[in-house]
Amino acid sequence: MSKDQYHYGVGRRKACTARAKIYSGSGLTIIVNGKEAQQYFPDYYLKSIQNMLTNVGVSEAKIELFINGGGVMGQSDAAILAISKALLKKDEEAYKPMIKFHDYNSTDIRKVLPKRPGLLKARKARQWVKR
Repeated sequence: MSKDQYHYGVGRRKACTARAKIYSGSGLTIIVNGKEAQQYFPDYYLKSIQNMLTNVGVSEAKIELFINGGGVMGQSDAAILAISKALLKKDEEAYKPMIKFHDYNSTDIRKVLPKRPGLLKARKARQWVKR
């Protein structure tokens, strides 16, 4: 595989979309929207991505993530899904058992409910007063 070839995956969660490109390389580096992952994600969400990579068995790769929309939790979940899809394209036989065991390839389809007319939010109503 040449230097410019990569494996691509897309992950979505809530209002967020993450695209992952995995290049083969020495060491493990994660770049998110042009920044180091330590600068982009808070510690808790960065550790969830790093735990995913160690559980699957990725120790040497350069991972570029392009994330837009949503909040930090949705972004980290979308990143995990995008990385797992890219890993499956890279070498399905090696990574599929661990990705399936830890359930990293499942999409969480829950979205925010739209606001309904007459209510304050999607389900929140005004306080009812008897007298």
